[in-house]
Amino acid sequence: MKKTALSLLLAFGLAQANCTFSQPSNVDVTWESFKTPMKIGVGGHFSTVNFKTDATKATDLNTLLAGSSVSIDVTSVDSKNKGRDEKLVNEFFKQMSGPTIKAVIVSLKKDTDARKSGTLTASVTMNDVTRDVPMKYSFSNGQLSANGVIDVFDFKADRALKSINTACFALHQGKTWSDVNIGFTMDIKASCPQPVKGHE
Repeated sequence: MKKTALSLLLAFGLAQANCTFSQPSNVDVTWESFKTPMKIGVGGHFSTVNFKTDATKATDLNTLLAGSSVSIDVTSVDSKNKGRDEKLVNEFFKQMSGPTIKAVIVSLKKDTDARKSGTLTASVTMNDVTRDVPMKYSFSNGQLSANGVIDVFDFKADRALKSINTACFALHQGKTWSDVNIGFTMDIKASCPQPVKGHE
């Protein structure tokens, strides 16, 4: 009985270890900023994101995704509110250098006690400043999700923050926060070998 259980576990472990991962679609980049002293969140995403990767297939997520990059067109910001989007473009993003935000996935490191979650490091360039940003990721049901936090002051975006706070002073009750939640999701296809014959 014990031998049978051990064989089943070994077969499952080997099957997982030999999986091949591929990234069949583009990435959805999301954000959430905060306003008012009560820190009310306002979120959205970018509708134009150029995703590039060197590896089309790999046997682990780090090999598949490390080195992948995105170039985000900041004028494609979408919060489902046209007036807000126009203010974000003109009073925030256009107060910084360049029309794009760029990011590169540096590495993924699995949690020691889990196979499908860990920490991802992304190198983010905004306003001609580059910073490494740690993000927690999880992989489930064919989708990888990652979430982290940036502070716009780390990207020397003081002028941009002041500009959007002034433009939205009444709506924000005089307070626009410098920290912004960032995240992305992407579909990951996992192709794993069938269980060893006789152990289905």
